[in-house]
Amino acid sequence: MSYTVYCVDVEATGPDLKNDRLIQLAFLKVTGESIEAYDDLCYTDIEMNDAVVAVHGITNAMLEDKYWPDETDAFRELERGNVPQNYFVSHGNGLDIAMLEHEGLELKMQRIDTDKCARMLLKDAPSYKLQDLVERYGLQERAQNVARKIGLKDLDAHDALTDALWHYVIFELLLEKVDGKIERLVRLTEEPMLLEKITFGKHKGKSFEEVFEKSPEDLVWAYVNMAKEWPDLEYTLEHWLKQKEYFWKKAEKERKEAERTLFF
Repeated sequence: MSYTVYCVDVEATGPDLKNDRLIQLAFLKVTGESIEAYDDLCYTDIEMNDAVVAVHGITNAMLEDKYWPDETDAFRELERGNVPQNYFVSHGNGLDIAMLEHEGLELKMQRIDTDKCARMLLKDAPSYKLQDLVERYGLQERAQNVARKIGLKDLDAHDALTDALWHYVIFELLLEKVDGKIERLVRLTEEPMLLEKITFGKHKGKSFEEVFEKSPEDLVWAYVNMAKEWPDLEYTLEHWLKQKEYFWKKAEKERKEAERTLFF
């Protein structure tokens, strides 16, 4: 059976899965030897603060004449390919998938998380950041070759299309590690994993252990507001919050209250 791989990266107005919105959608569509690139900025009515803008470099002024996410060419193309025989690839599936579902795209594709798979298959990596993996495993030439194919002149860290391209070359490496058995990458993605570091918000780059010791209330907030749509995050937060019964009970209580408020 032929299939298409979509290597996806998004940028958003922030990490709040309930209230933040998509502002950039970029991906590579790979079918056999064919590679196509899609990259669209998206309009939002949410005013971004300086801290968020510093992360991705996208300002509200840059989005004033753009379309809503579900009206963009990239979103519509992703919708057309959203069928069970295809594969959705990203580095840390949680935020990308949650933001797309927030915009109305319920993912039907099989999921492959290159971050999670790399942690299981590339044990000697000193870091699992995208650019670090590309450099550690000598994937720069592969990346440049793909960039030439899609007409991308500069590979720029934190640019969504560059990140999507890096997802692809890392995915290729991981596929080699499992002898081309793509279904094994799907299975590895589905297995729960204890996350080491936070990849979002004000504690980005810190370990969960460090934040639990110094700011456990922030992990309670993340459990209540973010974890339900992010299985590995939920698994990790449960692990740490259960270290102290007070915070675990508080997290459970606040989530139930939030769900009750949402229901009514």
